[in-house]
Formats: sequence, C-alpha cells, structure tokens
Amino acid sequence: MVEIETFLRGADGGFVQVESCHTSPPDLDYIEGAIRLSVDGLEIIGTEEWDYVDQLWCYIAEMVTKMQSSGYAETYFPDQSIKLSFRTAGSRALVAVKIGEENRTANVSSADFLEAVRAAGMTFFRKMSELAPANSYAEAQRELSV
Repeated sequence: MVEIETFLRGADGGFVQVESCHTSPPDLDYIEGAIRLSVDGLEIIGTEEWDYVDQLWCYIAEMVTKMQSSGYAETYFPDQSIKLSFRTAGSRALVAVKIGEENRTANVSSADFLEAVRAAGMTFFRKMSELAPANSYAEAQRELSV
C-alpha cells in the first residue's frame, strides 16, 4: 500500500496538510514543505526531509515520465543532497532514498505506485494553483497525466 501526503511548512516550523491550507505561502519562490511517502507502513521520506515542496513535486512529476520511458529516474531534493530514485523491475517499482549514509527502499506494484504518485501530485498542484495562482504548474500536471 502506497500512502502519500503533502505538507506546507508554517512560519512556526510546523507542518499542515496542503489540503487544509487556506492562505498563500509567505514566499511563493521558495515554498517550504514536505512529502510523506510510505510503502507498506515504511516511511521512505517524511517531514524531517522538508524542502522546497513545489519544486520537489515538479521533479517527481518529471521522474514519473522518465521512469515510464526508461525504467529508471532519479533526482536530488531542491536544496539538499537527498537522492530519490524510482526503478521498474517487471511489474514492480523499487522506490529508494539516500540520505547521507542511510538508505531506505521499498518494493511495490508499479501500477499502484504510479497511481498514488499521480493522484497525490495532482491534488497538490490543484491546491497550489489556488494558493499561489501566479505560479504555473501546468507542465508538471501534464507530466503526471501522461
């Protein structure tokens, strides 16, 4: 089971689920937040790995397209040396993150994984289009809908 939640980071350093946010982020160029991605109860990334969340979602949207075309995609977080990668192996997807010397990996149905990423990404981009209408997420939304 794949679970994905997106949070925006408040001025107090706390995190609020993006769907519950009703005001624009303070800095539309650097939107702080986190993505919690869990596979079968194992947290791959979470709020401890917060970063510029809209940029990270754009990178992940691009990874979905690349994973489907070549079977492998990787990216680094926008402002940290955290590496996230997706690899297909038959009908399975290997999801991995490298944080310093720590590695977290999970093996999941590729179809389930892609469905969860697409749904969570589209939810995020729709909400951000309301909260930050000056920012354009059209390209990332296109990549998720392919």
